[in-house]
Amino acid sequence: MISALKLQAATRKRAGERSKIKQGAEINTRSVHALAALLLLSQLPHVLHLPLWVSAVGIGIILVKLTHKQLPGSVPKILLSQTGMMIIALTGAVLVKQEYGYFLGRDPCVALLFILVSAKFAETRRSSDATILLCLCAFLLLTQYFYSQTILSALITLPAVLALGNALIVIRDPQFSSTTSSNIKLVGKLLLQGAPLAALLFFVFPRLPGPLWSLPNDAVATTGLSESMSPGTIGSLSLSDEVAFRVEFDGDIPPPEERYWRGPVMSSFDGASWSVSRQNAQVRPNHTSPVQLSYTVTLQPTNHNWLFALDHPTSLPMSDTASISNSRIIGRMTHDLQLLSAERVSRVIRYKQKSLFSDTYKAPRPPSSMLTQLTNRNPASQRFATKLRAASRSDRDYAQRVLRHFNEQNFRYTLEPSLLGDNPVDEFLFTTQNGFCEHYASAFVVLMRAAAIPARVVTGYLGGEMNGDYMIVRQSDAHAWAEAFIDGKWTRFDPTGAVAPTRVDTNMAAALPNEEPVPMMARLRMSWLKKLKLGLDEMNHDWQRLVVGFNNESQRKLWQKLGLPKLELWQITAIVLSLSAMWCIIMLGLPLTRKHQCNVDDKLWHQFQTLMERLGTKRKTSETPHQFIERAQNEHANNLITMIGHAIVKLRFEPVSPDEAAELRMEVKRNLKKLRAISLFNRGNTSTPQSSATT
Repeated sequence: MISALKLQAATRKRAGERSKIKQGAEINTRSVHALAALLLLSQLPHVLHLPLWVSAVGIGIILVKLTHKQLPGSVPKILLSQTGMMIIALTGAVLVKQEYGYFLGRDPCVALLFILVSAKFAETRRSSDATILLCLCAFLLLTQYFYSQTILSALITLPAVLALGNALIVIRDPQFSSTTSSNIKLVGKLLLQGAPLAALLFFVFPRLPGPLWSLPNDAVATTGLSESMSPGTIGSLSLSDEVAFRVEFDGDIPPPEERYWRGPVMSSFDGASWSVSRQNAQVRPNHTSPVQLSYTVTLQPTNHNWLFALDHPTSLPMSDTASISNSRIIGRMTHDLQLLSAERVSRVIRYKQKSLFSDTYKAPRPPSSMLTQLTNRNPASQRFATKLRAASRSDRDYAQRVLRHFNEQNFRYTLEPSLLGDNPVDEFLFTTQNGFCEHYASAFVVLMRAAAIPARVVTGYLGGEMNGDYMIVRQSDAHAWAEAFIDGKWTRFDPTGAVAPTRVDTNMAAALPNEEPVPMMARLRMSWLKKLKLGLDEMNHDWQRLVVGFNNESQRKLWQKLGLPKLELWQITAIVLSLSAMWCIIMLGLPLTRKHQCNVDDKLWHQFQTLMERLGTKRKTSETPHQFIERAQNEHANNLITMIGHAIVKLRFEPVSPDEAAELRMEVKRNLKKLRAISLFNRGNTSTPQSSATT
């Protein structure tokens, strides 16, 4: 009787603790540790792209919160107070503003959220605070997709999702004796059960024509080519292994010497630097050649408006985010064949494009007088051009003489050119004679203009490496070449090819001396690390194309392969609800027929009673657990019964630590196996149950 009263008191005490927690009582140490694990896993994806001091402040607050009782002095308590956290938050906001120079953008907002979430954790004391922190951690975890949407980003999210489920369980019932591993297994089981429903919604739900969010243009860092070109700009860019864009061809792959990817066109020259002209009148492509090459470009964010296409483009870029019947134009073409998007490219975009392989094209309008303008900063170049022009029979012959000059003189192609002074073209042509592609393209255009031939510099990329069924164009493929107006057509000239032909028909690494540094992915030798990176890139490309880039067109093609007609919205809704209901029935079972589900401890108690019935002792409805165990022990005189019964009662009705609970369960399971062996022995033995049990 006394034992029964103790059990009832323990049960009422546990119920009272749950009630206090629901009403906002202080959370215990186990809940704090669960929240700390969740917060650290949510912050982990941001460590690589946030300033070091931001990561140190955020993680430092968490560590101080966890260890403040062991730290000496009163400083930790002052830091963790509301006043201390307010000072840290305000100071962090000021430092973030100084770090980035602006406040409304992706990077500063994520950095400030990183600090504020840690500050919220420091002042979390009640279950209501813990609930708010759970929501903030979930939002912080999602912000990593502002930076990257690769498959690696999705895999990094998974541990935080499991930690989120564990924290929910612990905060809901902090006194529950389940271990962290069992909680994670439960969350993983729920995720697996919900995965088919998520996949169903992903494949059949109507796709939106654009992203779910957009960021200010100043929130994305500028990468790749810029609006200006001076000696050394493209050379420094060529040291990067970063991907500029990827291309999927609908037909044959173009040969290496035809892989000129047109980008910004430079027409303005101040004697040292080239820049994009602002006089870019819009034109419409009118080429109808049947030998055009069709392809799809997946462009990485650049924070610029220009798009890239094989030289020269014959169509406007069409969005790859809508169905074929409703494909929309996402950019325009200027008179110098630049492709410009309506908005800055602040996210990964895909567009369809067509091009024609030709080194000449007819100008849509006469060239501007600006294309023959020069400054007086390079007089030696102008005198050389006058002399060379006088010996030439035509404009084309003059251009070929300039190329032969590069080829026959002691010019050298290098990523480490000599420094140039106030007369950069003169010094390059007649003194240093070593440089990268921008040096040769700039000098060629200056010599053309000095001979009154309209010319300009074209920047973009030359090359590309096939990786499976698509091509990768990297920043190391950045290149500059020239265009001159000859015989009524714009003609492409690449003076770099006159000095280093292998740069055109192979790649940069083949043209540079062996002692010069070359990015790993641009090297000719296929190392194991390069193979690994190419494999990862192929996996990420498939993820981007099949998952992140899954759109109306992809959905339409999928339904066509399955032989399904185009469905109305109400039909899609009916199908989703029906399949979801069927899946829920399969997972949960019919409510009217399935047995009452109990926790692990209740299952152990049920197994114990079943085994005792086999041994001839059935529990009476009026008996308490202690009374039933005592009677069973008296009838069978077996210590296993006492050990099992007392352990189960302790698990079900008394508060125990997770480690102790795990040990008790293991002990009960081992003893149940022994007791089950006794019951099986009794089935085949003609002796009495009591004698069998005693034996």
